[in-house]
Amino acid sequence: MKNILKIFICYLLVVGCSSDDNNLLEDIAIRGGFVQFTEAPTTLDINILDLDTASITEGLIDPNENIISYSLNLFYEDQVITDFLVLNSFPNNLNIPISDILSALGLTNDDVSLSTEFTFIALINTTTGTFSGESPNFDSNGVNLGGDSTVRLKSNGLRDAIEFDVTFFQPPAKTIKGTSFEEVPVGDENAEFVNNLGVNVDGNLVNGANPPFVNFVSAGGEIGFSSEFVGVSGISSSSLGFSSERIGVTTALEDVDPFPDGTHAFHIEDPDGAIRITFDTVDVPAGQEKSGVSFQYFLRTTSWETLDGIIAYANITTDTGNDVVQILHALDDDAEDAEGIWNTANTGFLTGVRSYQLVIEMQSGHDTEDIYIDNIIVYEPEP
Repeated sequence: MKNILKIFICYLLVVGCSSDDNNLLEDIAIRGGFVQFTEAPTTLDINILDLDTASITEGLIDPNENIISYSLNLFYEDQVITDFLVLNSFPNNLNIPISDILSALGLTNDDVSLSTEFTFIALINTTTGTFSGESPNFDSNGVNLGGDSTVRLKSNGLRDAIEFDVTFFQPPAKTIKGTSFEEVPVGDENAEFVNNLGVNVDGNLVNGANPPFVNFVSAGGEIGFSSEFVGVSGISSSSLGFSSERIGVTTALEDVDPFPDGTHAFHIEDPDGAIRITFDTVDVPAGQEKSGVSFQYFLRTTSWETLDGIIAYANITTDTGNDVVQILHALDDDAEDAEGIWNTANTGFLTGVRSYQLVIEMQSGHDTEDIYIDNIIVYEPEP
């Protein structure tokens, strides 16, 4: 009790007292049902490359010394695993292999992504009652549909172990090959690419005599690429296709934040259709089982319509054949959600891929709908 009172007093000094009906002193020092991590937890954010060996390993204490049992329930999407772990004495230790979590949920390593999140919520029996670590959730009639633990118990300073999440991070990567378009010659920032195909004709675009260039043959450094025009029915109410527009590699910083890598980027403006860029195939080094591909993109702040935005996928080869990995689909409202900042599209680490061919399709039907891409990287883990 002395320990929790000390914590409570320190907490009040930081956040002050509250006049609402919930009493923090009662919540954590009198009623009990409160479990703490011994120290600020450090093993709840998991390296996504270490799923087979990673574990949650944290110390636990019962500062009120009144807990009879501590049961952790596991939540993921629509699944709930009750009594995933039960402890009956304190102090104690959490030791939960990530493989055990996946097994309980019927998941494999391939089901885990950087956005995956597992939630543990405790159910605690004490000498004064049973308390859920879930926060209260009162309906319009004042009926509590949630748990018993005020959100004030979940301040970082209190190191609560009554509700916590397990998340995943990607460690630093090593570039296999990439491009930021730095080797592509550029010219006048206002120069336009002249369409060699004719207006609204599908096919491969061909570089003119002068920049901006839409194709690049690699000399062994940056990844090469080629571009084509693809008609999109209904993308513009006035006309389809283009004769000349500012399309290709540029240094112009108009309506865009500074490029994330270097001084060049690929830009499109109002093709009244789609510009599809296909990058050269990049092989993954022999014996490397983990790899991925990423790029960054910027959508000018404007009004993005139904068919406007950016799509990306990768054609891959594996030991068993060919496949397509969808990376990004941001049209219409999704494009508006991403506008105004540099965003990153990323496969995360994939297993068993032998090569990548990145394809990015940028669609625009209005002269204020500018799209930029930069910093394309095929990567592997740092050794």
